[in-house]
Amino acid sequence: MNLRGIAFDGGFGITEVVLSSDGGKTWREAALGKDAGKYSFREWTMPLRVEKPGAQTLMVKATNRLGQSQPMDPLWNPPGYMRNVVEQVKINAAA
Repeated sequence: MNLRGIAFDGGFGITEVVLSSDGGKTWREAALGKDAGKYSFREWTMPLRVEKPGAQTLMVKATNRLGQSQPMDPLWNPPGYMRNVVEQVKINAAA
């Protein structure tokens, strides 16, 4: 099974997407799709490797050309826009 998603930033371009299944201790690099230019989404894919069956939290983080990436704790601006954080998704993995 493959995981897939999209990443985007403020217009500098996504250069890396990484995924962690161990709380951020280790990260694996995803394969990036075509770079469609400034302000575009960038698709990513990665094979899902189940290390152990059961409930898990997957974490995904993108990095742009300036080296900027999401923090572990969310940053919101006062009106509530521009949410920026490492994304987390809970899954129940089968063996």
